[in-house]
Amino acid sequence: MNALPLNQLSIRDLSRAFHQGTIPVTQVTESALVKAQAQTRCRAFVWLDETGARSYATTLSEKPVTGPLWGIPVSVKDLFDVAQLPTTCGSPFYAGTRPVPSVDSTYAALWRSRNVVFTGKTTLNEFAYGITGENRCFGDCIQPEYPDRLTGGSSSGAAASVLMGAAMVGLGTDTGGSLRVPAALCGLVSYRGSVGLGDSTGSFPLARSFDTLGWLQRFIDDLPFVARALHPEIISPRWQGIPRVAILTGAWLEAAEEEVLRALNHFAETLIEAGAKVDRVGMAGWEKASDLFIPIQAYEAHADHTSFLKTYASAYDPAILARLKMGAGISLDRYNQLQEERQRFNRGFTDLFAEYDILVAPASAMRVLKVGSDQSATRPRLLRLTAPMSLGGLPALTLPWITEESPGTGFQCLANQGDDGRLWSFAEWLAEYLPSGAPIPRPVLTTAQVLTNSAGLKLGVG
Repeated sequence: MNALPLNQLSIRDLSRAFHQGTIPVTQVTESALVKAQAQTRCRAFVWLDETGARSYATTLSEKPVTGPLWGIPVSVKDLFDVAQLPTTCGSPFYAGTRPVPSVDSTYAALWRSRNVVFTGKTTLNEFAYGITGENRCFGDCIQPEYPDRLTGGSSSGAAASVLMGAAMVGLGTDTGGSLRVPAALCGLVSYRGSVGLGDSTGSFPLARSFDTLGWLQRFIDDLPFVARALHPEIISPRWQGIPRVAILTGAWLEAAEEEVLRALNHFAETLIEAGAKVDRVGMAGWEKASDLFIPIQAYEAHADHTSFLKTYASAYDPAILARLKMGAGISLDRYNQLQEERQRFNRGFTDLFAEYDILVAPASAMRVLKVGSDQSATRPRLLRLTAPMSLGGLPALTLPWITEESPGTGFQCLANQGDDGRLWSFAEWLAEYLPSGAPIPRPVLTTAQVLTNSAGLKLGVG
């Protein structure tokens, strides 16, 4: 069977086709599974749930279509519990320490309540404590179209699953850049919610005061559609007036490649062309943000690994074990002092958001992470750019910006903490007002074109 090109279709258009009855949900689910089976070298999935996905799609096909996300194939990062599937957290030992979950994590349950189809559970850096997409136990996660490139992490398999068309949404988390970095490196859109948005019960934490929930997807046009369907309780009206945008600059960007900074300038010029008011704002002292983020993260991570370290210390990746040991050496008094310094750092956001609606900065310091290369210096370079926003608990939209000169570039578009609805409205504004020639991924096909051009697919009304 030929598979539907799910990585070329918009979620909004496929949802419309489901409601019109022109494409069966079972065909879409089968297409996602076929794509996953064909790309095993990418190591996107820990568990490809073929039986569960087919069974649920069949159940949906026998009921009326309800809701915007009905039938959309979705992958789940393997630190969220999903009923009847083991949770590994990317670790060689974690799954063996507990029974197979009998219920979904709260976040997975929220998505399942929207009648999405889970295709499987995706790979990640061990315990999500990394940012490159490497994993000693399950293998490094590789981009389907570029076998020499890592996806970035820790939501690595989530990114690969969307790239290959095995899911149209990949659920993930972002503590220090785990959605933003893969999105930038892979040419995808990602959304990380504000700290505190959503319930993480039933997922393994990394650093509780930094952890956020979110997802990756292909196109900017779909972000507000998906976000509003998932969180209808959040007010997100269409954008009114001219967006006030601050392009953040300063010494803290010295880790970024020159091509990334050139792309940032190009994006700023394009925003002006689209009608936004754009200023460049220098941020003094932001190069020290990771000096706060890293020890706070280590302290909080160690607290959730104490019991495992007594028995399984030798089974940890040595780099992660070293980070946990660093956390063990931080006293409670020092941790509280760091959190006070974090609060002082975050006061700067109050002034910024009093003057600007949206802040913009690179989401990744580099364009490519090469498979097999030494990545030991990569994490500090990446955290230098992502840590300030993590300290502030800010919601972030990652917008990919792909040209021949700068493949793998993307930007963090940021709203104030708790103001997620404004970010979705900005995404809608971007989709409408960015020039058609702007180098962002856009849907290639409509479902109507697929139906017209694919007589051999044996599509029917499901």
